[in-house]
Amino acid sequence: MPKREQRQAQKEQRPNKFWNFVPGTEEDPAQLILYGTIASAESWWEDRVTPKQFNQELDALGDVEEIVVRINSGGGDVLAANAIYTRLRDHKATITVKIDGWAASAATIIAMAGDKIQIAKNGIFMIHDPSMTIWNTYTAEQFEKMAEQLKTVKQSIVNAYTQRTGRDEEEVSALMSEETWWTGEEAVEEGFCDELLFEEAETIIENGSMLIVNSVPIDITGFKTIPRNVFENKSTTKNRGKKKVQNKAEDKKGVQMSEIKTVQDLEKQYPGLVTEIRNEAAEAERTRIKDIKNLEIAGFEDIVENAMFEKPITAAETAMKIINKQKQVGANYMAEREEDVKESGVKNVQHGSGEEETKNKFDAIIDEMKF
Repeated sequence: MPKREQRQAQKEQRPNKFWNFVPGTEEDPAQLILYGTIASAESWWEDRVTPKQFNQELDALGDVEEIVVRINSGGGDVLAANAIYTRLRDHKATITVKIDGWAASAATIIAMAGDKIQIAKNGIFMIHDPSMTIWNTYTAEQFEKMAEQLKTVKQSIVNAYTQRTGRDEEEVSALMSEETWWTGEEAVEEGFCDELLFEEAETIIENGSMLIVNSVPIDITGFKTIPRNVFENKSTTKNRGKKKVQNKAEDKKGVQMSEIKTVQDLEKQYPGLVTEIRNEAAEAERTRIKDIKNLEIAGFEDIVENAMFEKPITAAETAMKIINKQKQVGANYMAEREEDVKESGVKNVQHGSGEEETKNKFDAIIDEMKF
């Protein structure tokens, strides 16, 4: 066999496979396992072996009533995801999607094919705009054409989201542009998933660039925003650098994570963090007191003293209190002055007759004048 044909045969024997079909049994339905990156080096539309192999394995499941699609993926090839989404939507079996760890980017497109979408309580669900990797040199016109292609791809994704969730296109488009991250609970609340799984995902971040979710490594360097709060403070989700910390398991200092209930516990576990928080709080308090002290003027010492120590408020709030007090003092002064004028009786004093006498003298002179 010529070497070219041998290479082609080898390629067909080793397709760019990123899935695994598990035939059903009497007890369990058939499964499609999608763990890790969807597609890889070769694009779905260029690699004719990959979609052909996928379709053959899907058809080989036979006349099944249900297919469980288990997802734990950070995404990958949008074209591959769209093709899988279409095949699953077109299949007569009930499609149950279970997000075991997380579904991000292109993986969420496949998730939308589910008649029911379940996600781990502390799983991750992320949607964002599609992007394109550039490996060559291009003209401005070519870049403009690629930009239009990305807009078309985005619209296809928006269509999948809106069809499944019933949400407005503009709203979904905005969420994608913002690169939106949700926990499992939030994904259910937002309508992108239907219900929570009883399983809980175990998440570890290594070196800030690799995320390991239920033992599946996922490169996160390509994402714009990684909100750490999505991974922190969850019952079984840990973020401890390279070290893996199990829920209710002891770390190297012998302190259980579930035992951090007081400031003292936190300081023992993270002394540097507590010191930093205290220093920042002390500096903020010194600045607050200094700013309020600069507002002190005669007659309003009680307001300043109260704002600094007894009922602490900001300098801006203190200034407003002083201004309001000044306005009240001014109003009281004007009221007291008016009362003093009334009590003096000065308004009741009558004018003398000098004006009338002066007028009569002028009249007499005019009468005596001869014309």
